Amino acid sequence: MLAKTHCEHATTHRFKAKLKPYHHHFDRCGKAVRVHHGHCKEKVRLGELVTIPDSDLHHVMDSEAMLAISHAIEDIAAEVRKGELIATFQDFKNFLPHKNRYMNLAEELDAVRVWGCGTIPKNCGKVDFVQTEEERLRRYWLVLFDSEETRAVLLCKQVNKASKFEDKKFIGFYSFNPYLVQSIRWRFNLLSCGLNRVITHWEKSFPFPDLKMRDLERYIKQPDVVDV
Repeated sequence: MLAKTHCEHATTHRFKAKLKPYHHHFDRCGKAVRVHHGHCKEKVRLGELVTIPDSDLHHVMDSEAMLAISHAIEDIAAEVRKGELIATFQDFKNFLPHKNRYMNLAEELDAVRVWGCGTIPKNCGKVDFVQTEEERLRRYWLVLFDSEETRAVLLCKQVNKASKFEDKKFIGFYSFNPYLVQSIRWRFNLLSCGLNRVITHWEKSFPFPDLKMRDLERYIKQPDVVDV
């Protein structure tokens, strides 16, 4: 493991400050976002501290955890007000609830690029859309922010076959390592060419643990188990 740079330390501190319960996307407004299964069985109320998974390690995450970490990275981008933000939404339908948020980000940042499949949303200001129907790419969830002094990325892969977003389970990691962020950004931008070899190279560059669904279900049903 490379020693953390000053940039990475600063972004880590900023991220922890931004990561908070994002309850306005859910009907369960009285409950904090559960980022991962820990030992605490008590319900956490809004405003209280929650446990977050460590960066640069693989974690199993549900949709709420994905959104919480994604929004924290987006908030960092909004605060920095320069740089590039890349986000995948699998299907552009998933983007619609976040349309205004991304339109505002596009007004402040140098570039905001949203990947997905299906019909490209209309009237989205300066947001750039990249349309892909490649099935393998649709399994990934990426939120990446890259600026001169601040870099962050969340990269996950769906491990179950759920079609409803709330039921999806992912395995992946988040990081503030500038070398890793720029490497992922460079490789991911190449995917827009659509070549099969490039997509294969992408999947080989960032292999995720081969987790069987029966093992995942066993983990999810045991709230006292720490991260795998």
